[in-house]
Amino acid sequence: MDELQMIATMLDEPPTQDGENAVRHRLLNGMREPERAERRAWRRPALWSGFGLAATAAAVTGAVVLSSGTTPRAPDPGHGPGSVSAEPMSAKTVLLTAAEHAAAAPASGKYWHVLRVQSSAYYSDRGKYWMLGRQLIAQWSRPDGRSWSGFRTLGAVPMTAKDAPAFRRDGSPDPNPVAPRLDKDTGTKTFLVCDTGMTFKQVQALPTDPGELRAALKRAIPRAHATAGRTADEVVKNCVTDLLSFVPAPPKVRAAAYRMLAAMPGVTAIGKVTDERGRQGVGLHVRVMRDVADTVIIDPGSSLVLSTSRTVPDVPGKVDKELYVQVGWTDTPPAVPTLP
Repeated sequence: MDELQMIATMLDEPPTQDGENAVRHRLLNGMREPERAERRAWRRPALWSGFGLAATAAAVTGAVVLSSGTTPRAPDPGHGPGSVSAEPMSAKTVLLTAAEHAAAAPASGKYWHVLRVQSSAYYSDRGKYWMLGRQLIAQWSRPDGRSWSGFRTLGAVPMTAKDAPAFRRDGSPDPNPVAPRLDKDTGTKTFLVCDTGMTFKQVQALPTDPGELRAALKRAIPRAHATAGRTADEVVKNCVTDLLSFVPAPPKVRAAAYRMLAAMPGVTAIGKVTDERGRQGVGLHVRVMRDVADTVIIDPGSSLVLSTSRTVPDVPGKVDKELYVQVGWTDTPPAVPTLP
């Protein structure tokens, strides 16, 4: 059975070429960005700006804040951002270790809080250079459905050393400036799980058995979801990455998600890496579509996702990346975000 037949079987509907094109567009174009300011002579490549997931919520709190890993420190020699260790390791071992620690994580607080740095690539048509626009995005949500979102621009940086001279000549512009602000969201907050909005209560009720969780994620995929050209495993793996990154899933559900991912094909370890904040983790390649793979860096010791990025053939650099600075429960109330 080929990929299209598998996904047709899973969703009980035949895939079409239009559907396959739609899912590729969905994967490679953003769904997690705040409102964009007017741009002048630069543009986003028609690729992606998130991970096929909408930025769902979170909430600021202070009692217990689970930061993504240990206290930031300088990278180890030979382990700069994105660097890989010489000794590869088993993805299954890494994921099962993360599952053990996920099961023991704190499970309650006043707010669910996610603080992340979003980096997105822009191309200057005038200056002929690439740059990364960066935003600090904070999200808080309460179990009763109330939520807040905060934003702050972090400015732009040239994507590569080759882009730096032209970027500086152009005045080091910010392609998407955002004034520091805190917004109280309207309506009851939901969290996107396989592109289905779930309330906090529904997220808490997700299965804690890996097999049952996989089935639940498949059922959550909307009938109108563009999934053609992807196997059932690829669709679910994309959902799991989202579930582990920012959804307030209970510890046992997170543990089940890691165990489920450990048993799925298309997940390989790339070794020890250090992220932009000097935090060490283990890099995983997670194939979510033909020729499309996410690079997910996790800290097995805390079970937290440190960053996610998506790569596509013939795309210059890492076009979009999410760096998770803080993820977890806290009692500290929402405020305009700042980098710790």
